[in-house]
Amino acid sequence: MTLAAEVSPTLAEIGAGRLPEPPEENDGNPWTVGDCWLYCGRTSVRVLWLGPVTAAGGVTAELLACADCISTLHGRAVAAMAKRDKSATERTHRARHARPRSRWGTRVRQ
Repeated sequence: MTLAAEVSPTLAEIGAGRLPEPPEENDGNPWTVGDCWLYCGRTSVRVLWLGPVTAAGGVTAELLACADCISTLHGRAVAAMAKRDKSATERTHRARHARPRSRWGTRVRQ
């Protein structure tokens, strides 16, 4: 069994630039000619299948994207992951230590 921590890059790995690069044309992946469904919307370009996409009502289709749009998507995903990891490690307030309370909710003197 593979743990998420083993496959999910950490903030240190992002800073060190040790993330997988996005796919590029002629990299051995099964690129085909089709329409890019992401940002550029170009038609009849080399695209790579990214996976199935489901829209409202259960409509499904194959998500295809060109190398430029995949690179943009990869950059956005890395930035979002870095932001998420950074906010998870920042301390926004001092830790509070609970003091013992009586059954009536008043603090117990020590």
